[in-house]
Amino acid sequence: MDDLGEQLSEGHKDDYDNGIGSVPGGSGSNGKGKSQRTSFNDFVRKLFLILESEEYTSIISWSPDGKNFIVLDTNKFTTDILPKHFKHSNFASFVRQLNKYDFHKVKRKKNEVSEGIQNAWEFNHQYFRRHDEAGLDNIRRKPSSQKKILVDENSVIVRKLGGAPGDDGAFIAGDEEGMTAKMLLKNTVNKTKFNQLKRKVEDMENQVQYLTNENHNMKLDLQKIQSKYNMALESLLSTESFNSQLISNFQILVDALSQQGLKVPVGLSFEKGNSRADNKSHQQRQISDSTGSTPNANIPGLSVNTTLQKQEPIELLPMDQHPVLRPGFHVLLVEDDSVCIQLCSKFLRKYGCSVEVVTDGLSAISTLEKQRFDLVLMDIVMPNLDGATATSIVRSFDNETPIIAMTGNIDDQDLVTYLQHGMNDILAKPFTKDDLHSMLIRYLKDRIPLSEQRQNSNNDPKAYVEEPMLKKPHI
Repeated sequence: MDDLGEQLSEGHKDDYDNGIGSVPGGSGSNGKGKSQRTSFNDFVRKLFLILESEEYTSIISWSPDGKNFIVLDTNKFTTDILPKHFKHSNFASFVRQLNKYDFHKVKRKKNEVSEGIQNAWEFNHQYFRRHDEAGLDNIRRKPSSQKKILVDENSVIVRKLGGAPGDDGAFIAGDEEGMTAKMLLKNTVNKTKFNQLKRKVEDMENQVQYLTNENHNMKLDLQKIQSKYNMALESLLSTESFNSQLISNFQILVDALSQQGLKVPVGLSFEKGNSRADNKSHQQRQISDSTGSTPNANIPGLSVNTTLQKQEPIELLPMDQHPVLRPGFHVLLVEDDSVCIQLCSKFLRKYGCSVEVVTDGLSAISTLEKQRFDLVLMDIVMPNLDGATATSIVRSFDNETPIIAMTGNIDDQDLVTYLQHGMNDILAKPFTKDDLHSMLIRYLKDRIPLSEQRQNSNNDPKAYVEEPMLKKPHI
């Protein structure tokens, strides 16, 4: 065990997140006199040596078939192995590093998991196999989305990638990063042209900023218009109610005059839709003089010479009317802020959803392994593991569940990053209950709740097949 510690510790004081270092002595050299190979995946080789030594089989070991490795006890792994061999004690950081090397978390069904290891974490990589050290050469870090180029006032400086030590101008043949740097150096521009391009970029940035401000102002104007519209709608509803009451009072007045023996002109009519006075008004619409007097008789205090025109009732939608969301949806809320948890849970329950809350990315992954949800609301900045990395791990075993990012970082580059990690949409903070409802309608309005699907499946397992989308009825 001490020999393993010396192998893993010697010559590895660099940050293992960079994935750059030398192969530990004894694994990269075949004999005395042969030089050690430069390692580009030192992190993976450390992990391989730990598994091959079989010194921690109660904590981490190969799977029975040797194709996966399993962290049996995450607590002991964090407190015993990580500080000794990886110079930190953060299991979330270890998971992030595996994700960078394209390892995938393996999700197994309950009947496939042995008793006592239900909470174990199992990982897989197609080239990471027991006793297969040669396969480690095929494991590389996933390429980053951007190459950072240092630019100063006089030149374009590209950091040399892939060059052997002491070789100032050489690039290793077939190395992708070296070829990329070579191509960049071949296409460099002079200072004058660079400054022209720089000014154009600055002008474009100014235009983008201007358009962003204009868009913000338009949103404010739209909110004002919406407020005015709501006020006008309230006024219309109040007017309709007042008119209904006026017509009802007028009917009572005509009835009282008729009972007093006063003559009401023939043809006088007044109607309003959806009122209790409709039938009564219809029965007494025409009151004629039994003695045959003219219909245009003058009535003290009442002058009516024309027939009131019948108006069609105006149908107005209530202001708070929303598309109805089918009840019974189960939502996973991944959020660490207590105020946001309280408000989101309240809104979700108001819309008929049941809510389960977890407070970090690691807990979200474990929960989604054990149970399916109709929708996931995922915060981005959280302790232990961020929402974007957690989503990319979840997508290795679940591509169906909609995952919505909740974040205040809504820059274009951030949004692209969230979508690339497998998130379906972004709900920008701060958001209102209407914003949340719109997002639920967008992704759940045509779905059948999973709980209802399971219930139907239990009632008639042969006739029912679980489907994510609601079937349209045959016409």
